[in-house]
Amino acid sequence: MSDSDDAGRIGLVDGSVESDSRTFHVVLEPTTLIQLDELVAVATELPGGARVTHYGIVTELRSRFEGADLPSDTGRVVDRTLPAEHVRRAEVRVLRVVPELFVSPHAGAPATRALGEHRTVALFEDEMTRGKLPVGLDLGGATVYADMRFVDGRSGGHVSISGISGVATKTSYALFLLYQLLETEQGMELLGGRAGRESVRALVFNTKGEDLLHLDRPNSEFAGRPEEREKWRALGVERPGPFRSVRLYAPRQSGDSGSIVANVQTRRTADVNPYGWTPEQFIREQLLQFCFSSDDERSTQVGFVEQQVRIQLLRRLRRLEGDATGAVVIAEAVPPNTSYNPDRLAEREPAGASAGTGHVMRDFGDLIDLLEEVVAEDDEGLMNAWFGRAQSGTRQAFLRRLLRLRRHIGPLIGCGLEPVSAENAKLHVVDISTLHDDAQRFVVGALLDRVWREKQGTGRTPLRFVVLDELNKYAPAHGFSPLRDLLVDIAERGRSLGVLLIGAQQAASAVAQALPRNASLKVAGRLDASESDAYRFLTPALRERATRFMPGTMVVSQPIVPEPIPVRFPFPPFATNPDEAAEDEEAAGARAAAIVRNVGALAGPKVEL
Repeated sequence: MSDSDDAGRIGLVDGSVESDSRTFHVVLEPTTLIQLDELVAVATELPGGARVTHYGIVTELRSRFEGADLPSDTGRVVDRTLPAEHVRRAEVRVLRVVPELFVSPHAGAPATRALGEHRTVALFEDEMTRGKLPVGLDLGGATVYADMRFVDGRSGGHVSISGISGVATKTSYALFLLYQLLETEQGMELLGGRAGRESVRALVFNTKGEDLLHLDRPNSEFAGRPEEREKWRALGVERPGPFRSVRLYAPRQSGDSGSIVANVQTRRTADVNPYGWTPEQFIREQLLQFCFSSDDERSTQVGFVEQQVRIQLLRRLRRLEGDATGAVVIAEAVPPNTSYNPDRLAEREPAGASAGTGHVMRDFGDLIDLLEEVVAEDDEGLMNAWFGRAQSGTRQAFLRRLLRLRRHIGPLIGCGLEPVSAENAKLHVVDISTLHDDAQRFVVGALLDRVWREKQGTGRTPLRFVVLDELNKYAPAHGFSPLRDLLVDIAERGRSLGVLLIGAQQAASAVAQALPRNASLKVAGRLDASESDAYRFLTPALRERATRFMPGTMVVSQPIVPEPIPVRFPFPPFATNPDEAAEDEEAAGARAAAIVRNVGALAGPKVEL
């Protein structure tokens, strides 16, 4: 630290109280104005002539009259009938010491704001040699970065976002991170240039209304907020706008019209793709397991019966001859020496069969009908083949569960349906908001399982990001289910395979602890006062402050920086609900040009008279 830095000092290290290698106090100059979360630097000369610089963050500010012993002395000091000195102090927690010597700063050492190069060192940005991702702005409007190694899985991965629903803006912050990665030039470079970014895919589950089905449209409120555009500019984004490469999915509409149309109210049905699974896909991808929640698993033997039925469906699976819509035949007889390994069975191509050789399955209801027929048969061998040696009560419990699911999951299984494809755009938004909780768990499990299977053996790249809110619903702190086990597996091994989870929940204590524990980036918005003690990565003072955070303020913790840093992120330029959605002029212009071209083509060549 130079002498010119000393000239701009904010105060001196307090000598009336002890300082240590983790915390010290600064007595502020009378003219100094400093806020919480500002960065401070203190240079100390050690015995022998060596110099170290302590970098810290202001965690608390205090003010008192030195010389006043009683509360009533305050009035006397103000009236100047009692001599006293107004003293303001800043509590500072040490972020870094350069060089790395674990010593305390000297009492009386001058303290300055850590600006420019000092700020870079204080926040370890000089150590982020493999790239750094902007994750927000500090209170002074300067950019705060995350080490990209802990975002893309090289040294760590996953993001855990917590906070009160509707106030903490958890989903908005998750989308902000995705926007920085997928829609900005700096994000493109961090992902390996254009080729790297084009291969990255993000899967976002929409759980509330149809809010996220408008991410490809501009935010109508953004134009009236010029200060927000300046914030984006400070983050290095000159032209913020909507997500450009987006594909939208929603469940199909119910009805007997025969057509498969997406069930949406705030978008044209032509803009949204209906999704589902054919009977063949349902069986070969072993999706029956995701029909059962933690309440059904292991507390009874229903999980064992489900596994037996899943294997029998695979062993007896045949394609219906003459059909191209995904209908299948569940054969009555199984050839000898047929494997019982479900993964091996799922990989083989099913042979064709006519309708008369077994039970034709065209939807979820046909599966239930088949199993009820098996139960009604007075054939112990057949019963054991399908259900193992489970007791009658267990078989009935399994069937009752499927019967309850007929209405909820049934519309998602049928001939002619197509699953979500990850190849048509960078960002894929899957609406599950209109589905029952059971169907939501089914869709999340089915899609995550496909992503997970596709990444096995491919290495870390290309990256797959998954944004999932209400994480406690799918991976609760207690209980067991295939979906919970899958999410825990992703949390523990996903970064090495390039599957990175951006999970959000109201309370981290309600989620399986493997998920927040394995997240490299831990983010908290406004917290419930009763839950704040669960966030040990925050200091006690910061946990208390987090109960009063306003929307747009978050605190970010990452491995390379020893203390969490409060940040603010700008208002989104993309619509996050139907009320904000404005017409995209560029997209509208492209559609208008296409209409003109089509009309011209229909009119034919112009003939002059």
